[in-house]
Amino acid sequence: MKHSMRCCLIEFEDDSSEFIIRTGVLDGKFFEERDVDWDVDFDFVIIPSFYNSHIHLGDSIAMDPPPMELEELVGPGGYKFRILEAEKSRVPSAIKDSIEYAVRYGTTSMTEFREGDLEGLSLIRDGFEVLAIFGRPSTLESAEKMLEGVRGFGMSSVRDHDYAFLEDLRDLARKKDRMFGIHAGEKDSLDVEKAIALQPDFIVHMNMADKKSIEECMDAGIPIISCMRSNFFFGLENRKNYRIFEEYDRWCIGTDNVMIANPSVLSELNFAGYIVSPENALKAAYRGFEVFGMKPKWVVLDIREMKNSRNLIASIVRRANHSNIVRVVDEILIE
Repeated sequence: MKHSMRCCLIEFEDDSSEFIIRTGVLDGKFFEERDVDWDVDFDFVIIPSFYNSHIHLGDSIAMDPPPMELEELVGPGGYKFRILEAEKSRVPSAIKDSIEYAVRYGTTSMTEFREGDLEGLSLIRDGFEVLAIFGRPSTLESAEKMLEGVRGFGMSSVRDHDYAFLEDLRDLARKKDRMFGIHAGEKDSLDVEKAIALQPDFIVHMNMADKKSIEECMDAGIPIISCMRSNFFFGLENRKNYRIFEEYDRWCIGTDNVMIANPSVLSELNFAGYIVSPENALKAAYRGFEVFGMKPKWVVLDIREMKNSRNLIASIVRRANHSNIVRVVDEILIE
């Protein structure tokens, strides 16, 4: 990688609505744009790194649990939380391992929903530079105490909380220049109306939301975050809604619980690229940087095995795997 190489660089317009594709030569961190014959095989492609817009790192301690329903597995007091309580001392190292895994394979920033109030926040001891952490307080008092260490509050369904408390949290977030996010529409549409009424900064899931609610959410400009592998795991997939989301310019993707799916957005893209258009999936893997105010890096991919591709972006989204990643680069200077 120290020698210069012919390559293709793919980046996004400022609003992530369109791709810009450049050809040229990469030398270290310097990319010199040149006219290069597309008939000549490229060995490498440079793309922006990935943003994981929704993850629960804490349950890294309990990967691949026995089959069970959504509420039984991740609902309040469910399997996940019993394991977290029983093996609390091992959680910090498990979180660290998952962060390192994600970053190594191109997911350079992620939005972590950290359950467990102040104690839950204390379990994150590494990776702060790559995490936008959203705490889940149980009282306004603990919400005030955690403000300095979080990007905002990340709450489960309105079913799980006193609604007035959620309103108070939202108001506190706005007052203190923090964000407020919430789960809704994961298993049905019954919690969606109240979630939208909170005017959150983003909503996670919406896979089972009705069309009217989706349109209301989109009209309000509220980002929607899909976690497709998780939805399919629980039998809650909804291709019709995903096809609506993919046309929305504030649609993002995440990987959800590490206990269910690995934290690599590249793995999520491999899956999503067969459900929505690969181009829209790749855009969704980038938008989180804009929504959560994090800085992207660059991923250098070895694409020699894709030399017969008729659609480079589709091949990257559907076929690129962790072995194709040559390195993650903090900065590329385009000359």
